[in-house]
Amino acid sequence: MSRACASSRVALARASRAPTRKRALDRSTRSRAVATRDDARADVESDASALSRALESIRDADVNVVVVERDDARKRFVERESLVEALRASAAFERAVTFRKAPTVEETARALAVADNALARDIATCVRAFVNVVPGADRGVKVTLSLLRSTLCSRLHVDHTSARMMVTFYGRGTEICDARTSAAIAKANADGGNFVTDALKTLAEKFAPPREISTCDVALLKGERWTYADGSTSKGKAIVHRSPLIDENEWRLTLKVDVVNFGCECEEEH
Repeated sequence: MSRACASSRVALARASRAPTRKRALDRSTRSRAVATRDDARADVESDASALSRALESIRDADVNVVVVERDDARKRFVERESLVEALRASAAFERAVTFRKAPTVEETARALAVADNALARDIATCVRAFVNVVPGADRGVKVTLSLLRSTLCSRLHVDHTSARMMVTFYGRGTEICDARTSAAIAKANADGGNFVTDALKTLAEKFAPPREISTCDVALLKGERWTYADGSTSKGKAIVHRSPLIDENEWRLTLKVDVVNFGCECEEEH
């Protein structure tokens, strides 16, 4: 699997100066703040470019899912006890917003009510990579951040969209079928054979259970409506997946990114 790297952002410290130098200090502080924001923006763009390169094979007709492993992200989020405890104490929520272009870190934090800068920065990086890779995403994306305390639906399904990005920052990740199983179910689903599709799903759950995507890994899932340069589509070739079961005391923090024109046109939630 590919690995996406991310650099750390340096926080700006406030200095204490004599009152007689306040005006000069204010100008200097503002200049440094602007420079810091510019550096952070450049870091996000650099990280998004690296992530985009790792995801770009989703454009190939024989690829229906790309998963980018991110050990560095797991260290940044999963091992931060203060953030974990704050989220664990939070009530369940779903925050959805539409961006007409790739958002900055500040826009991401404000729109999704994310107080943690590192999390807002990572979300902004993922969204920018999605915009870079998925056709039509440069005209608008729908970004959904959810803290889930119950299982939405654990049925195997495909998405009726071009592509969807899923990242589980905490908790159990989205589960995807292997290539052979996914191809059989997706084709039966596209042919309209509900009985056959349901039978294949039952067999898959028993003999070829889907594998879980690891925490913080970025998954780009191809749906039924990806259109290639020759005019053909991915109908019957989408990746089959499902949301994981959540036990009573478990929870998940998930990021979902869609092309805005397709909205939430899928069989089930994740």
